[in-house]
Amino acid sequence: MKCLITGANGFVGTHLLREIKGHYPEIYGLSLHAGTTSDYIPIDADIRDTGKILTLIHDISPDVIFHLAGQPFVPFAMEHPEETLEINVKGTLNILHALQIRAKKAKMIYISSADVYGISPDGERPISEDFPPRPSNPYSASKLAGEVYCLQYSRLCDFLEIMIARPFNHIGVGQRDEFVVPNFFRQVMEAGSKKENQIYVGDLSSTRDFLDVRDVVRAYRVIAQKGSSGEIYNICSGTQTSIRNLLQKIIEICKIDIQICTDPSRFRKSETPRLIGLNTKIKSLGWTVEYSLEKSLDEIYKNLIS
Repeated sequence: MKCLITGANGFVGTHLLREIKGHYPEIYGLSLHAGTTSDYIPIDADIRDTGKILTLIHDISPDVIFHLAGQPFVPFAMEHPEETLEINVKGTLNILHALQIRAKKAKMIYISSADVYGISPDGERPISEDFPPRPSNPYSASKLAGEVYCLQYSRLCDFLEIMIARPFNHIGVGQRDEFVVPNFFRQVMEAGSKKENQIYVGDLSSTRDFLDVRDVVRAYRVIAQKGSSGEIYNICSGTQTSIRNLLQKIIEICKIDIQICTDPSRFRKSETPRLIGLNTKIKSLGWTVEYSLEKSLDEIYKNLIS
């Protein structure tokens, strides 16, 4: 059985490769700068290149595709909405169209985002997959557009099984500095090394549903094995943590005495105040949370100082 991962050398892709190793005898990893590796068969390609994707899907003929490749950073999407659209929507459509032309049985797991839910009118209530999407920025809008195409092709092509994963905020070793957890660790550790007693941050009042990336990629594997075509699955812990509480946990782990100062210039206009997911559906496939937030943060810290 052949497996193709797009975005294979990214943060989530590298963890997914470890998770599925042993489950698929032949694994291909597509990335912009694939390089060389013995863990999988690397492919250097841009998902926006329609002709290249058509050729790759035809030549590889994958049985399972994990579509992770995309532009995932909200601030970048706010400044570059057209490029975000090209990558997240056109790139996804290129893969779907290539699978349609190939006309052979295959599974595709499309990695969307819980950001498509936008601002919930009842922020304290866990969001189920039935909650109407209300994207509030170009990134979430592009991910929802990708979902629409996936559902369209799952109905159009009876030989395609397409499942949609909506991961909430995931954290872990190797995440880029632009994201909240590595960014907080960097700021706190830099302040400690410079003997500073203050750090400046944006709005800390919002809450998020954090999940270890290893739990996330295990959910992707479970969906590929047991999920149903045309279905959407929340990937989340089911627990909300305030950004302030998250930062305090990081400060405690770093053992640094530091004062938190709010800088209004760092606030995001499109910030979603509350986000917590309901994970009943993915749990029904046999998936469970294995890593606590505290354990994840501790392992990230140990990796940073090693």
